[in-house]
Order: sequence, then C-alpha cells, then structure tokens
Amino acid sequence: MNQFWHRANAVAEVPTFGEERLAILNLERGSPLVLLGSAAAIWELIDGTRTETDILKELTSVYLGANAHAMAEQIRNFLSELSAHGLAASSDTPSAGKTDRAG
Repeated sequence: MNQFWHRANAVAEVPTFGEERLAILNLERGSPLVLLGSAAAIWELIDGTRTETDILKELTSVYLGANAHAMAEQIRNFLSELSAHGLAASSDTPSAGKTDRAG
C-alpha cells in the first residue's frame, strides 16, 4: 500500500464533460475501458504522487459514511485490474509531479 501509482505511458483518456464518466485506452494493447463514478474518481487520483493509502483517504473524505475497509479492498482490486490491463503501474518512488494527460 506504500507504492505510488501512476498512469501508464501509452494511455489515452477521453472524458465526458458534466458526467462522472471517461474512457481510457492503452494504445498498445487494445480495447477501451469505460470508467463510471468512483472508478473515474480513482483514475483522477492516479497521478504518480499518491499511494493506495492516499487514494483511500481522499475518497473516504468524498464518500462520507462509506465503509473504509470495503472501500480499501475495492480500490486495491481496481488498481490491480488497471495494472493487468496495462493502464496503471506502481513504483517505490513518487513521480516528479502530477501527470498531465491530454484526452
């Protein structure tokens, strides 16, 4: 949980303005993934400067009353899924700054 999460290099992002929805695609691997609600919120927090614990803290402050243990498991599973699709990765050190991805 102390690893820093960042977006993979060959990822394109297409946001839908006014909605909590966006599509992401690893340009080297294939099919897009559409993120809704909390999945989109997690994606926005993956910037190379936050750990899984940091992401959990930010989301529990937004989703008040949510079960923190259940949310931690969901975040962990989602980060693993993103990693398996080549959309995100973790590292031992933070990135120099937040990523700026053009959609």
